[in-house]
Amino acid sequence: MALLARALGLTADETIAHLLRLYAQPSSETPAHADILTPVYAIYQRRRIDGYFDRSTGALNIPAGPGAGQYKTPSGAARAVITALRPQVSPVRTGWTFWRLAETGAHLEVLRGAATHTRTTTSPPASAATPRTR
Repeated sequence: MALLARALGLTADETIAHLLRLYAQPSSETPAHADILTPVYAIYQRRRIDGYFDRSTGALNIPAGPGAGQYKTPSGAARAVITALRPQVSPVRTGWTFWRLAETGAHLEVLRGAATHTRTTTSPPASAATPRTR
């Protein structure tokens, strides 16, 4: 256990909690939108912070540990982690490269175009504009 905890950059208790989260069986209370929640993690200051990226809204939730909370963006969540662990450092980071997909280790930015939250457009794209005639 100590070796695993050291490898993950966690305490023994945090390692046990992490393993329980990884291998817990989903309950019948699992929300219907669970398929749009993507497990993510970040390693900062040799600590692993786990979270969930919501593909429908672009929000990121950190359930426990440094920076725990719900954030509107991955960058907001990254700033919270950095501020919690190193308050003397500027927390400005791009969350899309700070967070990694738990399943593959790829940067979260691979899902950037897949975040399906709605964006309001006030004018049509240039290609859809109709030419003016006099």
